[in-house]
Amino acid sequence: MLRHLFSIGKARDSAESPSFFVFNSGPYITSTHLNESLIGSTSLYPGNSTPASPGIAVYANGFGSTTVPVVAGAETQSGTLAPLPVVTIGGVNATVLFAGLVAPGEFQLNVVVPPSLSSADQPVTATYKGFTTQAGTLITVQ
Repeated sequence: MLRHLFSIGKARDSAESPSFFVFNSGPYITSTHLNESLIGSTSLYPGNSTPASPGIAVYANGFGSTTVPVVAGAETQSGTLAPLPVVTIGGVNATVLFAGLVAPGEFQLNVVVPPSLSSADQPVTATYKGFTTQAGTLITVQ
């Protein structure tokens, strides 16, 4: 379902330009609850999106090399990022449980939303090996 809502970028060999996939050209990042239901305000996709709860998955590209080398042209890709990226939500560090390549050019980061955040649209960033995702991206937290 997600592949129809965002475009998938090209896999890279180094961390050059990490960026979140976003819904409808942004600013909301492409993210799901761990049960794979969409995260967003209830008006983002009425009846299909709800605000973020503690455990979420966010999707991105451009993080670079993983523990398993990327194979050009392969239909499947895997491998984890080491070290884990630093993710902040609302300016607060979020715990990253997993970060890895789950499809060609598609990274998934499983994170725990900081419980101290207020219910609102919160800015979100990921930093990896000195590179930071694009500015102005948001996630709806409740």
